[in-house]
Parts: sequence; C-alpha cells; structure tokens
Amino acid sequence: MTVRDTFEIGRTYFVIRYMDEQLLQPIVETLVYLGPDTLDGESWPTPGHLFQFAASYHRDGNWNELPEAEQYEYPEPPIVSFSHEHREYVLDTEGLVAELREWQARA
Repeated sequence: MTVRDTFEIGRTYFVIRYMDEQLLQPIVETLVYLGPDTLDGESWPTPGHLFQFAASYHRDGNWNELPEAEQYEYPEPPIVSFSHEHREYVLDTEGLVAELREWQARA
C-alpha cells in the first residue's frame, strides 16, 4: 500500500475494513476529504486529516460549512479523522482496486 503525502480537498477516497480476522468480508467506506485537522494527542496536538462520509457530504453539504448549531444536531458527526501517521489507511481509487484484488486472491 502506498502512503500518500497529500490529499486533495473535495476528492473522494476510500477506507476498507474487514468484518473477520481472515480478511474475507470487506466493508468499503467512501469519504470526501475536507482538509487538514488537528487531533488531540496524548500529550500534545498532532497533525491529521479530516474526512466526511460521502453520503452525508452529498445529503448535508460540507461539514466545515455547516453552521455550528446544525453540527450539534447530529447524534454522531458524519466525520472521521486520521492522524498523519495513519494516512496509509485512506485509499485513492487505484489503492482501493489494488486492495480489492488482494482480497479477491484470498477469497
């Protein structure tokens, strides 16, 4: 898996997780990159990347542009952050296809 140095704001990315330890049942989540983020580390803030789930992005608009009052109406915000150290878990289209080919070979 290629670790990316940058993400493009507004572009679609993917995260793939597996339901089982054998890595045979994948779940693919589609995300839209919103921009850099600062995560609360154990002793200091760390750089990160903020993404919004694609369904919410298209239904509700860009999370960063929603009024704060609307953001508080969500029981669980439709966003996820990845620290800069964990950016390899976020895949572009080519990375997703490669990961799915690896899955296909296992299945």
